[in-house]
Amino acid sequence: MRHWSLPLLALALLLALAPGADAQPKDTLTVALISHAPTLDPHMHFERVGILVNINMFDSLLHKNARLEYEPSLATSWKALNDTTWEFKLRKGVKFHNGDTLTAEDVKFSIERVTEPGKEKKKSPQYGNVRAIKDVRIVDADTIHLVTDKPFPLLLERLVFFPIVPKKHLEKVGDDAFGTTAAVGTGPWKFVEWKRDQYIRLEAFDGHWRGKPAFKHLVIRAIPEVATQIAEIKTGGVDLIRNVSADIAPELKAHAQTYVSSAPILRVHYVELDMRSAPFDKKLVRQAANLAIDKQAIIQRLMGGLGRQVATVVQPPAFGHDPEVQPFPFDPKKAKELLAQAGYPSGVDITLHSAFVEFRPVFEALTQMLTEVGIRTNARMWDPGPAWNKFLQAEGKATNGAYGSWGNYSVFDADAVLHPLFHTEPGGWIGKHYTRVEGLDKLIDEGRSTLNQAARKRTYSQIQKLIREEAPAIYLFTQYDTLAISKRVEYAARGDEWLWLFDAKPKR
Repeated sequence: MRHWSLPLLALALLLALAPGADAQPKDTLTVALISHAPTLDPHMHFERVGILVNINMFDSLLHKNARLEYEPSLATSWKALNDTTWEFKLRKGVKFHNGDTLTAEDVKFSIERVTEPGKEKKKSPQYGNVRAIKDVRIVDADTIHLVTDKPFPLLLERLVFFPIVPKKHLEKVGDDAFGTTAAVGTGPWKFVEWKRDQYIRLEAFDGHWRGKPAFKHLVIRAIPEVATQIAEIKTGGVDLIRNVSADIAPELKAHAQTYVSSAPILRVHYVELDMRSAPFDKKLVRQAANLAIDKQAIIQRLMGGLGRQVATVVQPPAFGHDPEVQPFPFDPKKAKELLAQAGYPSGVDITLHSAFVEFRPVFEALTQMLTEVGIRTNARMWDPGPAWNKFLQAEGKATNGAYGSWGNYSVFDADAVLHPLFHTEPGGWIGKHYTRVEGLDKLIDEGRSTLNQAARKRTYSQIQKLIREEAPAIYLFTQYDTLAISKRVEYAARGDEWLWLFDAKPKR
């Protein structure tokens, strides 16, 4: 038996208990997100935290590589037959995680459960993304045709994130079980366990058509506290965190066990204003709110310069962006004048809501700036999760507005932000509750219903001029995707904000 001196024993215990980069098994990759989506069913939510899980469990017809170029996925080729019909050739021999072989019926079923919501107990919140698809025709075992009601220029972009689910399995287990305990896809990792609000555990799918991912186990932890995420990445409890703030990035860059990777992305920050009731039913108040915010100060001081001010919610990298439309300047004096003209010479009291915990300091700065011009703001900060989802998404009562961001589903087109934020049809996201701009729905529909790119640009220019004037939101800035990553992992931030972890490799 070996005898330990007390100092050596103390040192051994300290080394054994100290967390570090090797605290996890080498075959496990652990990612921290602020929350989990309410379901694993990729068609029944629209949350980024859920998309980042879904893309690693499910495949779509198309894929984008790190250079944001289209690549074959479940479809090996595609072509337009005419203005409203596209043909897709399906990859042969693809297996679902339960052993079933992918068929054209699975593709048809997946699309129709979103485009024909009457067949489902629950209506997909992604309906607006693909409502243009009116028919899915099976030509033969390896060929499908997608037929749209009008020319639909966004079809390929939308199919990059449109996961295909197994028809027979889903009909057998039911929607609820599929979204909680029986999720099955064709992606690099298969579902093992979900402990709600704690972790999702996935395991490499040996039968994946791309080959096995480099890590056998993928764990997605829900950690809503930013400070906890930072502590975990430093000590090796997680391998990757998102939305690293400007004040902490230098520390994580210099840390012995972490590095930082950033890329400019589509994600645009805004405060959506409720136009249905006072005070934001008045254009002058909405304009005043835009003039009250010093966006450049926020970008430089709170975002570390990793952002770009926008004139509307349409991002500069998105098709249809009009650089001639100018952002609102920072003009608190003019903001006070407009507020008085609108009938609020003594100011007005409002409440704004947010669950954007990673950007709490930005939210606090926004509300302070609004208060200083007389739009006295009560800031209601929510924890991300079920209560917030129900409040905002189901009830649409976030009086008098909500601060958040939109990442376009990583679709580089103006429609991908205009439709969900400002269109009032049921397929809209916030717009159906908040936005009431005459003629805007019609213009958004026009923009997504022609293949004439010049005509689309003209339409989107008209829309941006209209919403700059009507100001249905406070327009802020786009951000970078800034990741902190364990030095035991090789990975880089992508311009589409995906965490495509099939590309993650152990560092040699």
